[in-house]
Parts: sequence; structure tokens; C-alpha cells
Amino acid sequence: MAFSGDHSYRMKALESELFQFRIGELATMTGASTRQLRYWESKGIISSLIREGEQEARIYNYTAYVTVASIKQFLDEGYTLKAAVKKTKEHQENWHVLHNVIRQSVQGVVSLDDEPAVDLGFFDEEETQRLYAQIDENKKVKYTVRPWHEDTTHAE
Repeated sequence: MAFSGDHSYRMKALESELFQFRIGELATMTGASTRQLRYWESKGIISSLIREGEQEARIYNYTAYVTVASIKQFLDEGYTLKAAVKKTKEHQENWHVLHNVIRQSVQGVVSLDDEPAVDLGFFDEEETQRLYAQIDENKKVKYTVRPWHEDTTHAE
């Protein structure tokens, strides 16, 4: 079993704040109008990024995208803006927990019996076993616990 590549590099690629969108792009991606986006920004529901210099065009990050997409979905389902914002905040709190668990647990991709597996870290407090996850032929997640010895696992 060997770790695949540099873990910190892979995790950096997942940094959602690296994704940035202009107001028109955000509107197109979410189906919200630029007018709605400006209104929501004026109400503090979303915020654009602070830009240096004389650049005035609004730029939004991935967090704003997720917020707008969620609010827009709830509005399309018939919720009021206030209710849509409330439901979006509830969903974002749940996603924040999930994101943190995944970020802290995923240690990389390894080869387990010549098949790719996600290394989910130590399974026990003594740090003698690791938990791995693989997708089987039926598209179901299969978990495996294996003994771990630091001297047998090395970075590629």
C-alpha cells in the first residue's frame, strides 16, 4: 500500500475559495438575475469579494455560488426569500460538518489488493489499523480495516 502523491497538494486543489465568478457568470450558473444578486448583497445575504485598486466589477467566491444556488432552488420551490435563506443556512451548517469530517479523514488514495482505495486514516486509538473505502462492482461502498505499519507505507 502506498500513498498517491502529495496529500497537501491534493487538498489545496479542493479549496473552494480558489473558484471566483463575476456577477453575470454567477447569475448564469444559478438562474438568479443580476438584479436579485445585487439585492441579496444589499441585504447581507451574500457578499462579493473585496477587490484592490479601481476594479469595481463584483466577484463572488464558491461559497456565494452555493448560497445563491440553494436560495434560488428554494425560491423556485415556492419558499419566501426569508424562508429560503433560513433553509439554506441550515443546509450549509450540515455541509460544513460533512466537509470538515471528509477533509480531516481522507488521507489519500492507495492501492489495496491492486485496486484503488481511499485511505480514511487510523481506525483505532493505538494507530495500528487503517480504514479504507472502495466502490465494489455493484457501486456500493465497501469498507476494509487493515493492519498498518509505518515502515510498510511510503509516499510515492
